[in-house]
Amino acid sequence: MSDAGDTLPEGWPFFIGEAFVAALREAPALAGASVLDNPVRLSDLTDGERIVFFEDVSDGPAQADEGGKRVYRYNVGVVNRTEAARRGAHGDYRAARRALKAALPRLKPKGLIVNFHREGEIAFRLENIDVGGGLVLGTFTIGYRDPS
Repeated sequence: MSDAGDTLPEGWPFFIGEAFVAALREAPALAGASVLDNPVRLSDLTDGERIVFFEDVSDGPAQADEGGKRVYRYNVGVVNRTEAARRGAHGDYRAARRALKAALPRLKPKGLIVNFHREGEIAFRLENIDVGGGLVLGTFTIGYRDPS
């Protein structure tokens, strides 16, 4: 298989994640927050009063023989260490959620067909991790059709 004509060599999950991270970084309500793309160390989450992070979780076929339909999962989390940490974390999470929803049109120019975009479980703690403030972590699922 040749990659010569591949207009998306990194694949759809990378492209989707890149669009969402850009939207989080540009969101006016998140101005001043540090936006991290797939942090790899716990120490990445220790500096700053307001952190928003994006994390790829998984990608795979929606169901057998569904003609290119796939499901991509990702997490978006916020850490807030201000005086009103819990309130701030919830506010930043809602701002992040709005930014993600607003970013969906960014996916269309490359031809991605989005079937659905859903928010799933929200967690307020990470096992064995003290973030030193408020934390809200949401898992999202996007169903798409790979046009290639």
